[in-house]
Order: sequence, then structure tokens, then C-alpha cells
Amino acid sequence: MFARICGARSGNAEMIPNWCIAIRMGWNLLFASCLLIFVSCKGNWYADGYHARADKEAFSILFEKTPQVRNVGANNVDLSLPADMELGRFPLGAGGGDFLGDYGAEERGGRILTLADALETGVTYGREYLNEKEIVFLAALDLTLARYRLEPMPFAQGSLELATDSRRADLNNIVSTNTFQRTGSVGFNWLYKTGARLSADFTRDFLRFTTGNRSINSSNLVVSLVQPLLQGGGTTVTMEALTQEERNMLYDLREFADFRRAFVVDVVGQYYGALQARDRVRNNFVAYQGLLENVRVEEALEDEGRSTLTQVGQLQQAVLQAESRWVNAIRSYQSQLDALKITLGVPVDVKILLDEDELIRLRIEDPGITREQAVKIAMVTRPDLATSADRVDDAERRIEVAKNGLLPGLDISLDYNPTSDPDDTTPAIDWDRRRWEGTLDLDLPLDRKAERNIYRATLLFLERAKRADELARDNAKLDIYNDWRTLDLAKLNFRIAEQEVALASRRLEEQLLLSELGRGEARDLVDAQNDLVNAQNERTATVVVHTLARLRLWKDMGILYIGDDGAWVERLENESP
Repeated sequence: MFARICGARSGNAEMIPNWCIAIRMGWNLLFASCLLIFVSCKGNWYADGYHARADKEAFSILFEKTPQVRNVGANNVDLSLPADMELGRFPLGAGGGDFLGDYGAEERGGRILTLADALETGVTYGREYLNEKEIVFLAALDLTLARYRLEPMPFAQGSLELATDSRRADLNNIVSTNTFQRTGSVGFNWLYKTGARLSADFTRDFLRFTTGNRSINSSNLVVSLVQPLLQGGGTTVTMEALTQEERNMLYDLREFADFRRAFVVDVVGQYYGALQARDRVRNNFVAYQGLLENVRVEEALEDEGRSTLTQVGQLQQAVLQAESRWVNAIRSYQSQLDALKITLGVPVDVKILLDEDELIRLRIEDPGITREQAVKIAMVTRPDLATSADRVDDAERRIEVAKNGLLPGLDISLDYNPTSDPDDTTPAIDWDRRRWEGTLDLDLPLDRKAERNIYRATLLFLERAKRADELARDNAKLDIYNDWRTLDLAKLNFRIAEQEVALASRRLEEQLLLSELGRGEARDLVDAQNDLVNAQNERTATVVVHTLARLRLWKDMGILYIGDDGAWVERLENESP
């Protein structure tokens, strides 16, 4: 109906009623508002598009940068949500034996995780590991923005306005003026690598007076170019922010590579630590059971008059102490197992068991290189040392940027501004109506105290970066030295523990035999039993310590390579000092 009434007269604009024009303008404004509301309500439609484009750009950067960093790939930073944890794929454990007491029954139904399974679970579900991946991804997002700032940045905006201005002409008449105004502008801003800023803005204004059916159109184009010639000019200064972001991306990738090594070593340490605690429970349980049997034997001898109450009392006291050590060992094992679950991202209330064969397979293995060779390799392979050296370059680059800030300001500007003909009702640009303007701005360096202080500070930052690089290299050497000392000490302690186990076993056998003959001393029997337990625990501990020290040595040398599933390999043969 509206189209028939208003559209029938569209051939003659002067014939369109004012109320019809007002309705048409109001309809346009209402339609635009409804469209914006609809888009806002359906925000996920375009939010998903932004999400996809952000991921595409970030991963494009990761695929570009990761080949420059060893032991990390773009797939290692994949942010796809992992599938729900399926522990049912792991074999079902039979549960703990009597040596775990009541806790043994709680283990029934648990799933057995080998060390490889634990590592794979950790790099898939470990919360700390996932956080570190996100840090790298966020660094890639920051780099996309830094790159975008040196590209043409388009913009488009507009507004619609419908207004009524009513005034009293006399006592009986009110005059109303209805206006509809539409404004739109498009353009771009571009910071070029030389420091030049180019901007273009095309604006179109449309104003219609519905009363009287008059309209005004105007268009305006503004193109501006500003090029700093001294202060703020040049590729080095303009590109500094992007250059630093590019290098920060590499630094974050190197830190992630180091984190992956440290994470694997931490998981291995917790895994073997929990197995060691379980082995300690077994050793303490065997000692406790042995002392219980000794008490029964000693009580029988006391009934026969071949022992004393003092001897029996000493053994009974030893039984209580052994029971306490056994119970405490169980609690320690439970705590370490739960801590491992937290690291792996496994819910604490889920039952898991560790493969005890992993502990049995441990051996004392020599690194196969000398300490001096290890230091030389570390100096060329450790990512953190590469970063500390690069930060010296960063500091030197900032000095050049700070020097530029001390220069006079000398900018050349060019402006071009064509407009539409005010007598023309169409919005077309009249290219003959234009204005050119060239400007040369000079800012003498009379007030440069802030810039002077920045320059002086950058000189200090360079010296600080050099010292930090020297410190990082000394700390790297110290890490190798400490790892080497730990390896030597663990190897020596293992040999001692082996001898202690053999000696304590013979002593215990001797004391048991003397006790059966009624010629033994309770204190000697208790000491022999405790010494055997301590020697067994120490032997297990030294093997674990030596294994972890060897892994830390590979990590500190920068040659511990981590696979996508968390498995590691020492690539010593692929490295050259």
C-alpha cells in the first residue's frame, strides 16, 4: 500500500507528500537499526569467522618460525581440545599386595600406566603444559597485530539521523522542519616502513529537508602523506617494534622448547619417585613382618628361659617403630602418586597404578662423553644461550633507535583535497575543485632531556645484556658441572649401597641364626634389620638419582629431544661442539 501511494509519484519528486518522505526516511532508519540488532544477536556468526582467521594467521606464523627452533614444531602448539581422557585403554591392574595394607584394596580396578603412557598423558592433558602452549600461541597473535600495523588499515563508518524541529510561528501556528541526514566515510591509514604515514578519507554527506523536499549532497576526499626526514624517520626506527616482536616470537618458542624438556624430566622424576616410594613401602613391610616373627621367636625363647624380658621388650619396641615407618611410607607413596596425577592432568580420584618393571629396568649408565665435551655442546645447542646472545643484539639496536630520538624533527607533509560542487545535487567529486598543500615542519632539538635519558639508559641496558649473557653461559657450565657431580656421586653411592645390601643381608642371617640358638642380642638383630632396609632403599634411590641426573645432563646440554608423544631421545650423535 505504501509503495503504491508513495511510489506512484516517484517520477516527480516535488509531488511526494512530506509525510510520505518522513515515513520513508523513518523506515530506512528502522531497517538499519533492526539489521544491526540482528547481527548483534547472531554474534557467533561473525565471531566464529574472526576465530578462524585468527587461528589461521597465528598458525601460519608458527609454521614459519618453528623451523628456526629445534625440538619444537607447529603441531606441538596445536590448541585443539583433546578428546576426553580414556584410561580404559590402559591395562587393568590387579591391585596392591599385602605390603600396602588397607590401601592395597583401594588400588584394585586401577589402570596401569607405563612411563611412556604417563608422558603421553602429560603432554596431552597436563594443565601446565597446555598453559605453556597457549603462551606461545598468544605470542603469535601479538605478532599478527605487529605486522598488521605496517599494512594499510581500512576503515568505514556512517550514521543516520532523523530529526524534527518545531517552532511557534504565531499564537495559532507551529512550523515544523523535518530533516534526514546520512553520513558515511571510508578510507585507510598506512604506516610505511620508512616512517611515512599515508591516509585517505572519502566522506559523503546527504541532508534532506522533508519539508519542502529539498536535499543537499556533498563529498570530500582527503589524502595526506607525512614523511619524517630526521627524528622518527628511517626503516630502523619504524621497524623496531615489529623486529622486536618477531624476535620475541623466537624467544617464546625457545622457552617452550626448554619447557618441554624440563616437563618431561619432571614427569620422569615424579614417576620414578612414586615407584621408589612404593619400593620403600615394600622394604619397610618386609622388615616389619620379619620383626614380628622375631618377636614370636624371642617370646618362645623367653618362655624357655633362654631369653630375657629386656630382649623381648627391645624387639617389641622395634616392631612398633617398624610399623610406624611402614605406615608413613604408605602415606608418602599415596601423596607422591597424587602429585603425579596433578602433573599429568589426571583427576585425583581416578585410580592409576605405575608399572613396577620400569624401576627394575633402571641401570647405571655412563654418559659416554667427557665433561668438557658436554660443556662445548651446551654452548652451541642450548636455546636459552641463543636468546641471551640475541638480547645483546636487541640492546645494540635500541641504542640506534634512541640516537634517532636526539635528532631534530623535520617532517615533510603533502595534502590533496578534492571536493564536490556545492551547486551540484549529486555526490560526485569535482576533480577541478581541489586543494594542494605542502608543508615542511621543523622541531629544533632544544628540549631533548627525556630522549637524552632514554639514550643513556640504553647504553646501560647494553652492558646489562652483556653481563646477563656472560652469567647465562656461566650458569650453563655450572649446570653441567653439577649434573656431572651428581652422576659421579650417584654412581659411587650405588656401589656402596650394593655392598651395604650384601653386608646387611649376611648380618641379618647371622643374627637370625644366633637368635634361634638363643645366643643373639635383640639390639643387634634390630640394627641388622634396619640396616638392610636402609641399604635397600638407598640402592633404589641411587639408581633413580643417577637416571634423573643423566636426563638433566642431556637437558642442560640441549640435546634431549622430545617427541610429540612426550618420549625422549638423546641426539648426541647429531650435534657438533
